[in-house]
Amino acid sequence: FSVLLLLHVISILFLCFQVSLFNFVFLIAWALALPYAQFRPLASSICTVWTCVIIVCKMLYQLTSIDPSTFSSNCTLPGENETKVNLEELKTSVLYSGPVDPAEWVGLRKSYPLLVYLRNNLLMLAILAFEVTIYRHQEYYRCRNNLTAPVTKTIFHDITRAHLDDGLVNCVKYFINYFFYKF
Repeated sequence: FSVLLLLHVISILFLCFQVSLFNFVFLIAWALALPYAQFRPLASSICTVWTCVIIVCKMLYQLTSIDPSTFSSNCTLPGENETKVNLEELKTSVLYSGPVDPAEWVGLRKSYPLLVYLRNNLLMLAILAFEVTIYRHQEYYRCRNNLTAPVTKTIFHDITRAHLDDGLVNCVKYFINYFFYKF
């Protein structure tokens, strides 16, 4: 299980994402680290620190001294000649139905209970901590037993594209190695 986690940790992390400006840092870090394997530990460290920053920011935003209504604003409906969209549809849009909190674009909102609100970030932090633990354990094990790290960074090192059509077992091995990478 641990090797499978290391192989697909990026895909698992992206399942925990919420669309916001905060998560743009994760996208940039992993986009730069994917082509270059030597930058993956750095990207993992950056994402761990950034997840902690997000958690602290979300917790601070819950303070009673922060009132979103003071900086929220209403968007004005466009005139009939200014848009091709039906005005009845625009009235049901989130932008025009009430005040819009700009902090939600960043990734902050008032929420209760706080633990449910922080669930995805805490899950990301746990996965990243687990990844570092496994990575360090494997590195220590290889160093202690004078083993070299596998070149392909896959579970089944002898399975390639040429083995895909050799049978069901080899097909499953290939997909375990490359499913998230290929698809």
